[in-house]
Amino acid sequence: MGHIVKRPGRPKPYFVRWIDPAGHERAKAFARKVDAEAHLISVEASKLRCEYVDATRGRMAFGEYSERVRSQKVNQRPSTRARDDVYFRSLILPDFRAMPLAAIELDDVRTWLAKLERKGCAAATTRKAFQLLASVLREAVRDRRLARSPCDDVSSSDLPRIEAGEMRFLDRREIGELLSAMDPHYRPLVIVASATGLRFGELAALRVKHVDQLRRLVAVKEGMTDVEGKLSFGPLKTAASRRTVSVPKFVLEAITESLAKRTEVGTEDLVFVGKNGAPLRASNFRQRFWTPAVNASVGPPCRFHDLRHSHAALLVQAGVHPKVIQRRLGHSSIKTTLDTYGHIFEGMDLEASTAFEKAWLDDVQDDDSAAL
Repeated sequence: MGHIVKRPGRPKPYFVRWIDPAGHERAKAFARKVDAEAHLISVEASKLRCEYVDATRGRMAFGEYSERVRSQKVNQRPSTRARDDVYFRSLILPDFRAMPLAAIELDDVRTWLAKLERKGCAAATTRKAFQLLASVLREAVRDRRLARSPCDDVSSSDLPRIEAGEMRFLDRREIGELLSAMDPHYRPLVIVASATGLRFGELAALRVKHVDQLRRLVAVKEGMTDVEGKLSFGPLKTAASRRTVSVPKFVLEAITESLAKRTEVGTEDLVFVGKNGAPLRASNFRQRFWTPAVNASVGPPCRFHDLRHSHAALLVQAGVHPKVIQRRLGHSSIKTTLDTYGHIFEGMDLEASTAFEKAWLDDVQDDDSAAL
């Protein structure tokens, strides 16, 4: 049990002494006895609740601690690690590197967020930077260096609002125009992207063994990332991303066409490669082939990822159930699908009402006929 010792003649005569959970004696001085008593009660209560925090552990600089936390992360994709490095280096560490963990307060975080907004950072960028800052301070709480993270008190109103990004939806005619303008070597890639909704990294990592010609299935098991010019292949982030997609016959024909251009193809080989036989690089493909084809056909802005949006829109227009669309696109939840494409589903409400009215009237007519 801690105790208070009074040493007269000092600016802070009331000394609180206690033993921390590690068995070390600690002390802190106060000018008023009431403050010393309150501190002692707080210390003993935190020890009983197993929430005791040694104030000296919070003196470590944020920069040093964040480096330690990030170095201990496992199962992190190279692209994610590289992205986080950029955020810490350019947006977080300039303001917090030298600050002790315990010195970071809510006002410091709010001031930093406002500074990022004045710099012109996009809302998504600011939110991601905040997420990374909060993750480090959350670890500091778990590590008993902080009693509470100041980020826990940041409200949604303190963060910039992310406006819905512009999505381009190509109809069947526009996809045809784009295909006509595309270099013949990459037409199969665009056909498969439009008909499956696979992301560029998923298509670039698609292997021959992942295509089941007999059952008309494409298994999405890997992804490709390009980090600082280094390509890497590996498992997809989420279980939902690892999926099997049914495809129409013309997709299999496009895959066959892509493979027929090469002399020897094994089951481990990639389905889509560059003209030189090397794996696809998004930046090279976009600059040399995608952008010229877009400019010559449907016109900008149009990203390769918009083929994925177009696929989803065509499925909605065909009356496909949202749950099926979710699984085809590899979304983790139906909420993601509805949040992204909900505005397309809105037009189907009138169709549902009309269909219900028809079914209702048919039933009424059947009942009248039966009565006669």
